[in-house]
This record gives sequence, C-alpha cells and structure tokens, in this order.
Amino acid sequence: MEGLFMLYAVKVNDGKVMAAKNMNTSIDTLNKYLDILERELGSQLITVCDRRCSLTDFGEKAFSIAEQIINNLKQVSYLKEKEKAMKGEVRIACDQCIKNILSYNCLEKFFNKYSDISLSIDACDSLPENQIANYDLYLSYSPPIDENLVILSSKDSFCGFFASSEYLHNHPKPQNIEDILLHHRLIMNRNWLKYLQNQFTNLQYPLNGLCLSNSNMIVNDIVSAGGGIGLIPLRLAQKNPNLVPLKQIKCDLQTKAYLVSHKETKDIPRIRVVIDYYKNLLQAI
Repeated sequence: MEGLFMLYAVKVNDGKVMAAKNMNTSIDTLNKYLDILERELGSQLITVCDRRCSLTDFGEKAFSIAEQIINNLKQVSYLKEKEKAMKGEVRIACDQCIKNILSYNCLEKFFNKYSDISLSIDACDSLPENQIANYDLYLSYSPPIDENLVILSSKDSFCGFFASSEYLHNHPKPQNIEDILLHHRLIMNRNWLKYLQNQFTNLQYPLNGLCLSNSNMIVNDIVSAGGGIGLIPLRLAQKNPNLVPLKQIKCDLQTKAYLVSHKETKDIPRIRVVIDYYKNLLQAI
C-alpha cells in the first residue's frame, strides 16, 4: 500500500524530489517502496530520462487504482468529520397552528441515528423578527422579510369557514358571506383582511364587527368557544372536533406554511439533518 501512495505522489508532484519533500521523507525511502511495489507487481512502473520521471503504461494503470484508493480514504475521512459535526443543539421555533398539525413520524429513528444532536423546540403564535436570530430554523405562516433568511420548503393549505356546534345550535347557519357580515361576527387572521376586501369588492356592508388576530390558533380557540364564524386553515380546524365546516360558503383562500432558516448556517451538518427531517414533516401535512 505504501508503494501505491509513493507512486501517486510521484505522479501528482511531477517527480521524485517534490514527492519526497511533500511526503516528508527521503528519496531513498521513496525508491525503496517503489522497488518493492515493482517486484510485487512484476512490472516496471517508472522510467527516468534526463532526470525526469514518467510513468509507464502499467504505471499509469497502477496510478489510477492508487488515485481511487486515496479518494475513497478521503471520503472515509469526510464521513468521520461529518459524524463529529453531528453534535450539538439545534434550536427550532414553530407556529402553534403548524405545531398542532404536524405528525412527528419516525422520530425515534431520527433520535437513534443522531443521538448526539439536542433539539430545543419552542412554540409561538408569531415570531418577532428580532427573535429569529435566536433559532436555527422556524416554521411559520408568514414568509421571511430578512434577506439573510431563506425558505427551504413550503406547503399550501386551503382555508374554510367554521363554527362551533354550540354556536350553530344557538344561531341560524349562515348561507353566504353576506349573511355572516350582517348577522354574525367573523373571526379571522388579520393578514387575510385584504383577501376578504379583494374577494368581495361588491359587498355593500362595512367590514366592522370583526374579531382579528395575528394568530390562527387564537382564531381557532375563539371560534371553538362559540365566538362566531371563523376563517381557519382546513388542516387546523379538522383537528378540532368541536368545529363544524360551513361547506355551503365557498372559499378559495390558501395560506402557506414555511420552513425557514439562515443562509449562513443552514448547511451546518447538524442543522441540515434537522431541516431535512422537518421538510418531510411539512410535506406530509
């Protein structure tokens, strides 16, 4: 094996002198291992002409094998370094609504494979921009504004109108959006107010008497408590057995769930494997 390494060094260093120097050995030692290799293989590997070394045809073939071996050893070394990098804490922030619809599939398998990675997961209704730097990745219904952040994955989610069974027992079921605005209280994420205004431009009714929040989870809770009619992401509302879908009222509003990380740190090995895990969770919603 040493002879193959010496042969490789002679080729890439264009001669024995630089090969010996870069390998921190003597030319005599270099020649010794090359002679042993030639005797073992029964063929000449190197010719010398005008003090310049060149590989024979057989030597070139042996060099190709040596190159493959060295590249494979580099890959093994890379894997070892990567394994060392799979240690430490990964900090995650997750929107309450997304948290409630995620199914942590294959979590035991993940923990067994990456036993030295620690996860710190915080649930939040909405993450202020000045706190994003405290996390390695986060899941949110709001796209990032900071140019140093990057969207790694996203998933569309349709929305619909819902009410609690108790509310519908005490109030007539609305038949359309006009009915809601005239006779009920509409509860929704304030980010969707523009959608309502654009979608129903012909409405003659002022958009007052609304209940708005920056959190879909709060909207879900208020509607579940009988506060009125809610505009809620379908996957979130379907998790609440107390909510009844108002299918007679059409709604084509879609919201997106985003998986976001920092451009500078997203490819750190321990962060990358957690990102890949959450990508799969998000797409499985």
